[in-house]
Amino acid sequence: MSKVTAAACIRETCEGCEIDGKLMCIHTRQDLLDFYMIICNLFVPFFAGMIVGKYWYGILGWFVLTVFFFGYFEALILCRHCPHYKEEGNTLKCHANWGCPKIPAYNPRPMNRTEQIVWLISAAVIMFYWAPFFISGKQWIFLSWGATAAIVSVYQLVRTKCNRCYMLSCPLNTVPEETRQIFYKYYPEHRP
Repeated sequence: MSKVTAAACIRETCEGCEIDGKLMCIHTRQDLLDFYMIICNLFVPFFAGMIVGKYWYGILGWFVLTVFFFGYFEALILCRHCPHYKEEGNTLKCHANWGCPKIPAYNPRPMNRTEQIVWLISAAVIMFYWAPFFISGKQWIFLSWGATAAIVSVYQLVRTKCNRCYMLSCPLNTVPEETRQIFYKYYPEHRP
């Protein structure tokens, strides 16, 4: 019988699973679309303010930083600890980083505190990269628009995605303890 559940799960099928619907062990294209709609909220004020301010080198710098962050660094710090990273193929297939290369080796142990802090700081740099440009250019409308978009996006992510994400050691993860214990029963190698 072929496995019809998430790759890192010890179950052969999702039928009758206690986790069903509580975690995104197996996610849909709608999960991916929902995630990207939330993230796009951040890019509108970012690009609008950067273009109005004519910060072309700033946009280029952000692009290079973002490619490095999503192409390698995030996988090294965060993604390689996630059960999705164990799935077949050379690219990640999850609700957030679909298509990113799996360069670092899979490591089922939870993120340690240093990795969590480094990831939060790195993600904040990517998310708030525009702030120094908008402050130095006195683009107060774009600054407040960008800050509002960031707050709303993080709130939406934590409320709708992070509460069902099965990368439990991510510092933004808000999965209830009861669901975590069920997860560890089916994903024993990820138990802290």
